[in-house]
Amino acid sequence: MRVLALLLVLGGVAHAADEFELPPITRTVFDNGLRVVVAEQRELPLVGFYLLIGAGAAQDPAGDEGLAALTAATLTRGTVEHSAEELAEKIESLGGSLQASAGTDGTVVVGEFLAKDYVAGLDLLRQVMREPALESDEVRRAREEQEAEIVAALERPATIADVCFAGFLYGAHPYGRPVTGHVGSVTTLKRDDVYNFYARFYRPNNAILVLVGRVEPQEAIDRLRQAFGTWEARPDAIPSRAGAPASVPRRRILLVDKPNATQAQIRLGNVAMERANPDYLAATVGNTILGGGFTSRLIEELRVKRSLTYGAWSQFVARLTGGDFQLGTFTKNETTVETLGVTFDVLDGFRKAPPQAKELEKARAYLRGQFALKLERPEDLAARLADVEFYGLPADELATYRGRVAAVTSDQVEAVVRRYMAASDAVAVVVVGKADDIRVPLEVKYGPIVMTPAESCWTLYGPGDYPAL
Repeated sequence: MRVLALLLVLGGVAHAADEFELPPITRTVFDNGLRVVVAEQRELPLVGFYLLIGAGAAQDPAGDEGLAALTAATLTRGTVEHSAEELAEKIESLGGSLQASAGTDGTVVVGEFLAKDYVAGLDLLRQVMREPALESDEVRRAREEQEAEIVAALERPATIADVCFAGFLYGAHPYGRPVTGHVGSVTTLKRDDVYNFYARFYRPNNAILVLVGRVEPQEAIDRLRQAFGTWEARPDAIPSRAGAPASVPRRRILLVDKPNATQAQIRLGNVAMERANPDYLAATVGNTILGGGFTSRLIEELRVKRSLTYGAWSQFVARLTGGDFQLGTFTKNETTVETLGVTFDVLDGFRKAPPQAKELEKARAYLRGQFALKLERPEDLAARLADVEFYGLPADELATYRGRVAAVTSDQVEAVVRRYMAASDAVAVVVVGKADDIRVPLEVKYGPIVMTPAESCWTLYGPGDYPAL
């Protein structure tokens, strides 16, 4: 039996002030290719499971957008042994939880149970993963709920802005697709589509299973092997991935008309980096200064000084083969152009000068302080350990995090900001609001723009789908 068992007792980091002790972590690979990570965390009487399947919306076939999401939604609606109602009752009787959801690059199944009940919880996880019923009636119910969610999202300007920004920036690249798909594609999905997606991608050689909690590691691994060691691999389970997305060479603006909107949602940005990029940590520090904290430059300029909004943010959305850097805010329709201009100024100003010493230290302290808080529950630590495996990060990624953050310099931040935070004249911009109030001022200030109704953002994925500027 091929078992690569690597016991990592991860202790303090290099900086004494940043000492952070992670629990013992055991990594193992089963013969069928399943990567297993077990962390013995005894502070809480809980055990968390985090099972990551390496297929998500990016693997939806053309015309079947939303299939990964529908498969995940159906997964916990009954097994060969239990109906949907019986399964829900079993989970509830244990005081636990078991949920599945699809993302862009992968699908996760997350469970949490009391330590005394974790063996029973593990068996339910086994049934869900290896013996889901995927009954036609449950597929239909899940599909109807997914369709209803898409329709409901058309009434949420913030969601519209996010979906439109992804499509407008990424174009035909899979990262431009809405995870839920669109009504036209979801309506046609059938039980066979769900089964075929499940049968191909839900395989051990395309999966990572993390268990964190009050367990004895070797005993837990033995139980995991009993549950998943005979799970059959499939050669085509590991999907071929799309390459890195292309960036937007110059500024282009999409106005999404929402006639009843009293506020405008704004998103802007460009393609940036993949999660495994060595510059990601310094980029995170830089982003915290610009728009990732309560005292960020965006908040200071847009909210504190000018009262143009109650909220503004920036973030790196880093995925498996690429990602983007984006800024977002909202404002009254009549102050849209002013808010956009100030956002451009803050972005360009940040790119031209390194962060001040006080800003840098505050950002580093904030990230170091938040780190431990984000790993308190077993499911939180399990998710981060799964990320380490999925993105191919160093094994000591978490153990050394606070020390590495403390060592980030102003020069490093300046370099990554200029490289990965695009200038305001080279970004995709999406504005969702009342076109009658916004269009003319936008065109006067920035020239020709593209217009589309909100529902189009769920069905248009390529640059050719939008009128040329």
